[in-house]
Amino acid sequence: MLWGGFQVIEGAPSFDFFKALQNLIKLGFLNGLIENPLADGSNVNIALIDTGVNAVKLQRKFDGKGVNFKPIIHALFKPDGIVDYSSTGSPLLPHGTVVADILLTHAPQAQIYSANVFDLRSFTELDRLLHAIHVAIHDWKCKVINLSLGLPEERLQQPWRRLQFLNALEDAYRNDVLVFAAGHNDHPLGRSFPAVFESSLFSVNKKLLEGMLKFKYFPDAGLEFLGHGHADLAPLGSDLATSWATAHLAGTAAKIVSLYPKIKPFEMKSILYWVSREWYEQSGCDS
Repeated sequence: MLWGGFQVIEGAPSFDFFKALQNLIKLGFLNGLIENPLADGSNVNIALIDTGVNAVKLQRKFDGKGVNFKPIIHALFKPDGIVDYSSTGSPLLPHGTVVADILLTHAPQAQIYSANVFDLRSFTELDRLLHAIHVAIHDWKCKVINLSLGLPEERLQQPWRRLQFLNALEDAYRNDVLVFAAGHNDHPLGRSFPAVFESSLFSVNKKLLEGMLKFKYFPDAGLEFLGHGHADLAPLGSDLATSWATAHLAGTAAKIVSLYPKIKPFEMKSILYWVSREWYEQSGCDS
């Protein structure tokens, strides 16, 4: 079966990036990638570094739609460096559950690793976040890391702490891991780490777009992409959020990874750019 340069042979995708770009330009990026029935997140590991996930709530929602997803692997990151895989209870905050819902809506066959770096608090520390990124890359072998969170600039005053953060992202880049990070919700009034390191990851700002599949390449003051800022499970009356926008783009990337598991970060940026460009050229608008 051939879809826009993706030839699937006995369930194993193979991909020639240059040839695929040529074919996709002819076929169209939407039909060849986003609307491809093979793009369901299969064989893609996603690290959701957040507040933890209420899997029971998600199960109820997806059962109602007749959609099955793989059991979520839960991990609680503790300050002593221990990773507790036995903690599967309902998290204190709903944030991670909303993000997981978005990811699974885009890529229902992906394997979600829920890294709870908040525990019973409303904040986290850099060390837990760095530990979770390391485990996601080297132990869980995740291809996509979703960071719908951020540390404000004032909490990273020491240059060496910022360097630690940057080194973690460079480690992901060297291992071909796609890291999606949320910009500050008051952007551009405030900067959020790690989204400010946009060259080595996918930094996302929020916007009310026409639907969850829509996104836009829109480089502006250190952020590269605009994503749909709405979420089905978000509290009623809540504002648009970069957290949800980031998850929408990460979920879209997971769809593409299921077609091309060896894709590199710069290749993914190129594809997302062309998909976005095609959408807005077809619609005749640039906003």
